[in-house]
Amino acid sequence: MERICPHCGAPLPDEAAFCPHCARNVRERKTADIPTPLRRNVLLGLLVLAVLVVLGGGIYWAARPHAPQEYDGVGEVYYTLDDTAYQILVAWPNDRCAPAPDIYQNGRAEETTRWPSRLYVNYKDTGADAWDAFSQQVDMVRVEVEQDENGASDLRAEDPVSRDDYSPDAAMVSTLDFTGDCGEPQVVWILEMKNGDVIRVRQTMHVTLINTYVYDYHDYPMETMEELQTLVERIGEETDRLDEVLIYLPPVTYEGKLELTGRSFEFHGCTDGTGRTVFTDTVQVATKDAYWLNFFYDIDFVGSGTGVGLSFAESGRATRCTFTGWKTAVLGYGYAWVNVIECQVTDNQTGFHFNSIGQSANHTLYTDNVFAHNGTAVLLENVPTDLMMDFSGSVFTGNGTDIDNRCGQPLDVSQATFDGAGPA
Repeated sequence: MERICPHCGAPLPDEAAFCPHCARNVRERKTADIPTPLRRNVLLGLLVLAVLVVLGGGIYWAARPHAPQEYDGVGEVYYTLDDTAYQILVAWPNDRCAPAPDIYQNGRAEETTRWPSRLYVNYKDTGADAWDAFSQQVDMVRVEVEQDENGASDLRAEDPVSRDDYSPDAAMVSTLDFTGDCGEPQVVWILEMKNGDVIRVRQTMHVTLINTYVYDYHDYPMETMEELQTLVERIGEETDRLDEVLIYLPPVTYEGKLELTGRSFEFHGCTDGTGRTVFTDTVQVATKDAYWLNFFYDIDFVGSGTGVGLSFAESGRATRCTFTGWKTAVLGYGYAWVNVIECQVTDNQTGFHFNSIGQSANHTLYTDNVFAHNGTAVLLENVPTDLMMDFSGSVFTGNGTDIDNRCGQPLDVSQATFDGAGPA
């Protein structure tokens, strides 16, 4: 068969490799195939290499050194160690699982207040105490304080310790010392773990400064009941309920009723020898916004046989006062807790009538009183709580009934003096 040049069409000799007319290559070239066994070996090698890479990465990941981490939380931090999840937090003892990131306290600038900050460690899933197990992985626990730059004083934190005698449920307790002008410092619990991790749990102290304001009759008008009523209303508008207000009264006799609402007050009768402070009508204590107790010192309450001398709808205390000529000299009702201490209670139908259904008490003492010539010296109709009332040093003389204990309140009258039948 005659060969033809595929390029120019000229006849070619049988063994020609090039065309004698156009000088171009006329032999076909074929690409050699890779033998099948070699291709399979290449694929298998690639697969083995991939497996080795994966295995090597896993071995490296498992054997890699632990990279220390830092955890920082407000009130709490969740932390996992050896596949166990923990809740690390600051809390109140009545609910160990509820974070307490903000604590509200108050204090005076010149007085130190102490408060315990408590650290808890719980199992995240159950809320149960996990400190015993977790503490084995803890290298150190300390407390630092980030002070309020606007505060006038510093809050100090004691080294944290276990307090089984005081707060056995807490992992550790740090006692904080502060005054009322420290502002809002932040307490930082720092746990340094044996694996190098650092855990910080933050708690902010919001401390309100308690101011003490003194109103003296030499400096403020309070000679009449109208002036006194105006003054206490103005004080209520100008002061915070946490502030202490001390009013030093003049040696005058007030006529008309004094109504105390809103904030609490501390009244001091005149004791400078120029005369006594006397109220001839009811002083009504209904200070619904009171933060402190209402106090009355060295005041004479003189009635005309009717009405109530000192009436407490909110808690308060009378000390070194006299009560004479009232249907009821001192009345405690509503939810109030009332104390009468070192008072002279004479010639009243009822000296002290307790008829309150509150659930709290603030003082046990009813000591060193004189109850004389009353129809009933003490009438206990309802008394909040079963706190024992201590009448040590009190004298009961010439009363129709010394103590009418209708509600069965616990009493300590072992050091009281009776010339009559005593408690009924």
